[in-house]
Amino acid sequence: MIYRKQYYYDKFKCIDVKCPKSCCVGWQIMIDKDSLKKYQNVTHAFADRLNSGINFQESYFYRYNERCSMLNDSGLCDLISTLGEDYLCDTCRLFPRHIEEFQDIREYSLTLACPEVTRIVMEPDYEFSITESEDETFDDPEEFEEFDFLLFDQLEYARDKMFEIASDRQKPLQERMDAIAFMAYKLQECFDEGEIFSMGDVSDSIMEESKDRNLSFKYCMNALDELMNMEATEKSWTDTLINTQKYWNEHDENSKEWTEAMFPDSDIEFIFEKVLKTLLFTYFCGSVYDGQIYASAMIAVQSVRFMMMINKASDEPLNKTIYIYSREIEHSYNNLNAFIRKFEEELD
Repeated sequence: MIYRKQYYYDKFKCIDVKCPKSCCVGWQIMIDKDSLKKYQNVTHAFADRLNSGINFQESYFYRYNERCSMLNDSGLCDLISTLGEDYLCDTCRLFPRHIEEFQDIREYSLTLACPEVTRIVMEPDYEFSITESEDETFDDPEEFEEFDFLLFDQLEYARDKMFEIASDRQKPLQERMDAIAFMAYKLQECFDEGEIFSMGDVSDSIMEESKDRNLSFKYCMNALDELMNMEATEKSWTDTLINTQKYWNEHDENSKEWTEAMFPDSDIEFIFEKVLKTLLFTYFCGSVYDGQIYASAMIAVQSVRFMMMINKASDEPLNKTIYIYSREIEHSYNNLNAFIRKFEEELD
């Protein structure tokens, strides 16, 4: 088995009550089958609290005033303090860690929805990188019977090229993202036409062919309209989008504000570069399962551009813009799929 981990994955530690945006507030926490069975068998005095705090039929923790039923007034988890961390469900045990499973390969990343992860990634000395290790463990081939190794090899190679492009600081980040978007578009064409072997040629030659596909002010404003139609877990997010749209309706692509947003100072641009790489690592190779190559890359590219637009229009600090965006978009099944549908429609 090959294990790939985003830098800092193993070092990450939750900051508990110091967290400015608890993962125990605002979300519906789903419970995996094994944990649900464990909770049903608890005979401890805490059993009554569990029974009243869990919807066993739908497999989730109830929320009261948007707070998980297990969260006490001090901001700590009573389930942990009473039963121990071994009783955490998979969602709580893993967050903010994300795992992608491919045959004989596991990829581990950290989600930017966690304020502490965002803080770490934004640090000037944090360089996005991936460590790799290997052991003698193998997956049961029957569990990955339809896994397409050929396509996965091409996607891995393409993603490595995307990382190279994203790291080329001789060019503005917008130009780098444009090349990545164009590469993904051409890779999608190859896949749709059944030309899998041609995907490597696309990855090798893309920098000489890249074109401005989606940097235009009009494209981003139209995309922002779609973002506003997505569901929101908090009213503050809706207000942020309304204010962002209002701000950009008062400017255009020739304004200095647009230039400042899309071509920020190098220290801010470096932060967005790391966000881009994090999202590419998280999503791109997962397209081996659904063939949504272009959409998987555009989740990363357009998310960065949305963050740039929101950051310019808002008085909120950049770290908050990043982790709130991630919470609202990445961690909403409906929103992420609406995003994917939008990019899929661009291929028609």
